[in-house]
Amino acid sequence: MKRKSLVFILVFVLALALTTTAFAQAKFRWRAGSTWTPAINLIDSDRYFVKIVNDMSGGRMTMSHHPAGEIVPAFELFDAVSKGALEAGFEWPSYWSGKNSAFDLLGSVNFWMTPGDYFTWVYHGGGLALMRELFAKYNIHYIPTGMTPSESGFRTNKPIRSLADYKGMTLRTPLAQTMWILEQLGAKPVKIPGGEIYMALKLGTIDGAEFSNVSCDWGMKFQEVTKFWSVPCWFQPSSLLGIMINMDAWKKLPPDVQVLMEEAGKATVLWSNGHWNWLDIGGTENFIKKGTTITKLSKEDLAKLEAFSVKFMEMEAAKNPEYKKILRSMMAYFKGYAPVRDWQGEWAFGRNPTVYPKID
Repeated sequence: MKRKSLVFILVFVLALALTTTAFAQAKFRWRAGSTWTPAINLIDSDRYFVKIVNDMSGGRMTMSHHPAGEIVPAFELFDAVSKGALEAGFEWPSYWSGKNSAFDLLGSVNFWMTPGDYFTWVYHGGGLALMRELFAKYNIHYIPTGMTPSESGFRTNKPIRSLADYKGMTLRTPLAQTMWILEQLGAKPVKIPGGEIYMALKLGTIDGAEFSNVSCDWGMKFQEVTKFWSVPCWFQPSSLLGIMINMDAWKKLPPDVQVLMEEAGKATVLWSNGHWNWLDIGGTENFIKKGTTITKLSKEDLAKLEAFSVKFMEMEAAKNPEYKKILRSMMAYFKGYAPVRDWQGEWAFGRNPTVYPKID
């Protein structure tokens, strides 16, 4: 009996070792779609993430990247990943607010989430857990993979110098919060994919549009079809991007490959923010040289817009418990951080020097 027991134990240990080894050495081939076309430089963060994962996995993970429309259209990506037609997809969470308004808070928030705020709230203030809780309801695991600087603002063919100028304008924007505010101002907001904006502006079917950071807007050739640039971008102080992963596919990955992908996401978020900040120097210079007229909203107008923003949040929180839960967490972060921001003053990220050294 002892001999039989010993043999059984040895066989069991050997089988376990072989299974563990096979699991550890399993190779995975994934397809990752995107909401971005090659003309949209937000695709840079997709490619950076894919390269890190492919290079560092030692051949165990091979992820192919497919721009919008190559496998599925941009706005069909969520369902494709949720249902497992694709293992993964790169995106901007606010695109999915039609499925659940709580997604609207995760991509951008009017007047609120700068890159520093998203960095802090997502990775240290409980934001990531809340994001994953929401995506998990749709059979999706979520990893942030990109962080834009402040977005440009509206690019139009009619100047926006005050809130009254919004009235009657047809403007492209996808954020539900922004769309509601524009409606209160008498504008007509429309939601179309980024790849369709240029032609809509060229044909005059819309009067203006916003999309992303300055270098991205330049690369999409908006300078050819618009004359005016309205600042500041009160509706998207930053945008958080990420990769949706089919939950069943995620659970099949070995733990070390999962950790690799999580850390690749953090590295890509950091890299992408600096990348687009740097490109915005040239992007801004290009628009100015092109002769684009920049108009700036007054503090009084911005205060009215912020009041509209708060009203929308209150209405949505009253309707959607998941929206309210995320909003409450963001509010707790802002209230907690307020004293820090107060003593930092203008030395928080973003101050321009008032004088420079005289050097050769």
